[in-house]
Amino acid sequence: MEKSEYLTYDYAFIGLGASNSLILLSLIQKGLLLNKRVVVFETESKTINDKTYCFWSDPNEQIVSDLHSIISHRFNCIQVSHLDIQRIDEQQYFHIRSIDLYNHTLQVISETDIRIFRLGITNITQINELYSIHSSNDSFNAQFIFDSRPPNFLNKKQIYLNQSFYGLHIKCEKNAFEKNVFEMMNFNIDQHDFTQFIYVIPFSSNEALIELTRFGEKKIDVTYAKNVLSSYILSTYGDFDVLADELGCIPMTTSINPPSSFKGVLHTGASANLIKPSTGYAFKRMHEFAQVVSKKIELNELDKFNEIQLSFKNRFKFYDKLLLIILLYWPSKGKLIFTRLFERQSVLRVFSFLDEKTSIFQELKIFIRLPIIIFLKALFLHFKAENLLRYGVVVLSVIIYHLLNAGDQEFAQFFSFTILIIGLLTIGIPHGALDHLLSKNKNGSLFVFILKYLSFAILYYIFWQMFPLVSLLIFICYSAFHFGESEIIEAGEKMERSKAYFKAFILGLNILIFIIFSHSEESLRIVGTIVSDSKSIFNDINFSIISWFLVPFSFVLLMIQSLLSKKSSYFGLLFFLIIGVTLPLFYAFGIYFIFQHSSNAWQHLKSGLNMNSLQMFKKSFFYTLAAFLIFMLILLNSNHILNIKGLVSNFFIFIACISLPHFFLMHSFYKRS
Repeated sequence: MEKSEYLTYDYAFIGLGASNSLILLSLIQKGLLLNKRVVVFETESKTINDKTYCFWSDPNEQIVSDLHSIISHRFNCIQVSHLDIQRIDEQQYFHIRSIDLYNHTLQVISETDIRIFRLGITNITQINELYSIHSSNDSFNAQFIFDSRPPNFLNKKQIYLNQSFYGLHIKCEKNAFEKNVFEMMNFNIDQHDFTQFIYVIPFSSNEALIELTRFGEKKIDVTYAKNVLSSYILSTYGDFDVLADELGCIPMTTSINPPSSFKGVLHTGASANLIKPSTGYAFKRMHEFAQVVSKKIELNELDKFNEIQLSFKNRFKFYDKLLLIILLYWPSKGKLIFTRLFERQSVLRVFSFLDEKTSIFQELKIFIRLPIIIFLKALFLHFKAENLLRYGVVVLSVIIYHLLNAGDQEFAQFFSFTILIIGLLTIGIPHGALDHLLSKNKNGSLFVFILKYLSFAILYYIFWQMFPLVSLLIFICYSAFHFGESEIIEAGEKMERSKAYFKAFILGLNILIFIIFSHSEESLRIVGTIVSDSKSIFNDINFSIISWFLVPFSFVLLMIQSLLSKKSSYFGLLFFLIIGVTLPLFYAFGIYFIFQHSSNAWQHLKSGLNMNSLQMFKKSFFYTLAAFLIFMLILLNSNHILNIKGLVSNFFIFIACISLPHFFLMHSFYKRS
């Protein structure tokens, strides 16, 4: 094996596929590797044409001028299935053979001092500000690394499908093809319970690459594909000879591969999320990514080297996900969707849409001509998977409440209590009723655990009766931390340092301040039923003026947190807080507690306990029932059962008592997770 002559390289490239090749070519073209020590690690010799790269582009775009020497074919006409041929002079379709890209890159490299080692890389480690690249029996150091090794998509919440294909490079005995027309999708074949189509790239009047492509969970079988292609080619084009074949698979997934944890290591290719989930096209994005990378290096903006990425509009990620949901649950519907898309839109508009360059108005015009029912089903599954149905439930319940309240306030109050009781019994209490599964001592006695849990809650209840004001302040403090911690975890942030603990407390405190002081009069009345001498304590305080200051101040702080983090979960929090302003205090707090806090915590427990919702409901049922019965006993033994203020105050005390041990167990669970 050839040894490295340098102790440390400036740049190291792991892999010499399309993405790293394009980055290398861009850096060399701009002279950014002059006087730099560069090394490439690639196990394959790159002497075989193993892939086909295609993209559509304006002939005047940079990608065409950069790669014009290796573009083997360009097409200005397209046909989709049975539809008429359309001209695409403004967005032509270009074809590049992988062997031509490899040879071109290797030729350019040969004119530099770049070293190539035929080594497979096992792992990367960091030593101070350098990175060590390890193979099975050697190590190399580098300042910056371009890592094109494929990602591991392990997130079970995300969709993962395959765009698998098998193609034959054929030569027909007679002229069978129009040289400037490629066929993008021909669905006139058996779908075999998948979305399948024929793809034809002609190289001459009697020579072409003809592929069978499948969108689905199961990869295409080579024997099956050969039979389908042979039958199709014979019936469509006549006798033929096979010159070569091509087999491949492209991931179609909603998973997002995170940046490398090393600041000097940049993911490239599929690991840089450059494959469009709904189509599998990536080459044009890889070229654009190469330009962004070389620009950053040219400007010496390398502080966040590992975070260099292309920005994609969120709404297109959403469109991609809806299509993947359809292809996952109703795979044979792909034929209808793609056929309808090309039937009712010009190819140029479709290309613009797939390039994510259309306006919202243009996208609406596209969507209204697609089969709407199947997309609504996909939308429902998306909302369900993302835990978003709660927003619809809350909006609907609030609208009904206000309509009822306009006519009959007592009936509206009954309706709101019904919603809260259902919410508490289905998710509010059950998420805490799983506390017995969170104990560190998994092998300990369940009876002892329950005894300790209840003792803790009972002691706090007694403390409430003796020192209500102090108990209330304690409840607010640990609730603030608990709520804030849950929001931070939901946003995907870590709770590792004291700074994060302080942030969690302030975040949760702002949530409580907003809810309490946006309902200041009701809050004071409830405090009055809990703390008998509250009037003398708060007599000289003007809560109206304080509320006018604290409510907008706390909301602004929460909004700043939302904008800085750019996490959608915080915007969901703001939504629930805003909608609660129009409601009574108990309803506003209940909506936040059930539909935001408890709902998020339920998802965290699902992931951490590796259980589904049905399993969790079964595990929590007995404890949920017990908690409900305890609350009813407390209520029956009080003088407030027919008093709404007393009912609400007892509800808060009950929640406080059962949530104190829950707070400690959930905090321990979050730390372990």
